[in-house]
Amino acid sequence: MNILEQIQSKIYELTKEERARLREWFDEFDGDSWDKDLDEYVKNKKLDGEALKAKQNFSDGKFKDL
Repeated sequence: MNILEQIQSKIYELTKEERARLREWFDEFDGDSWDKDLDEYVKNKKLDGEALKAKQNFSDGKFKDL
């Protein structure tokens, strides 16, 4: 059994309250990871091209209100 399967097996054993706590923890963990990735992209200018494209699309009227 690989580690993911072991984790899944243990999750089935959790109470409703424990699953709620796990969900909260994982959401925070995942959000922090996403923030670090985004910071790295910005630092390395990996989003500059997409930002310019978005600005141009906006200037050209190629957008829709949400």
